[in-house]
Amino acid sequence: MKQLDASELQSYAERLEPETRKSIASAWLSAALDEHASIAAFSRFSLHLIALGAPPQLLGAAHQAALDELEHTKLCFAVYEVYASEPAAPSPLHLPKDLLGPLTPEAIVGAAVAEGCVGETIAAHEAGQLAELCEVEALQRVLKQIAQDEQKHAELAWQFVTWALSRYDASVRDAVVDAFAATCVADDQSYSASAEDSAYIAHGIAPLKLKSSLRTAAIAEVITPLREALLAR
Repeated sequence: MKQLDASELQSYAERLEPETRKSIASAWLSAALDEHASIAAFSRFSLHLIALGAPPQLLGAAHQAALDELEHTKLCFAVYEVYASEPAAPSPLHLPKDLLGPLTPEAIVGAAVAEGCVGETIAAHEAGQLAELCEVEALQRVLKQIAQDEQKHAELAWQFVTWALSRYDASVRDAVVDAFAATCVADDQSYSASAEDSAYIAHGIAPLKLKSSLRTAAIAEVITPLREALLAR
């Protein structure tokens, strides 16, 4: 992954009103912390794969996904530092004692559906759409890289769930159905950007209503057809 062009980004940041610049910085800091937490999520996923005896290629891809999330964390923090004009680093991440959760096939596969098949697919879709809407070239490159990586992570989750369905009995299939039902809850898809929203979108940030719209589109256009094909096998 290429390093962020901070000088290019700085020229765009300097054109913003102070409060808008501060809000955009805060949003990129939130993104950085989310990416940081995703490192732990994929580390847990790797242990889940080991617990179920998943094929080595899936385990290797899970470890690579954690490294991808590390790079995303670095990039998002670098963006924040340009907008905020101050350094930043991850804060300690609270890890619960029951981080691994129940080590049953049903629980593990259900988590993979929620976090991977649904969560990563939505994340890839959102980053890809923001890359197209963003007006800052340096951020377009960041978002395109994140979208590409999140797409790979989503594909990994779908591959794992496909493997699990071929290996385990109907109880795992029931867990898959339940996990999709619980997480594929669409919101109102209609959205039109306000003048205030446009400044954030131009700098790679999705306002809440846009996030909701993109989530709905990802569920309808990507996840639902894949889920139907998965369960029809």
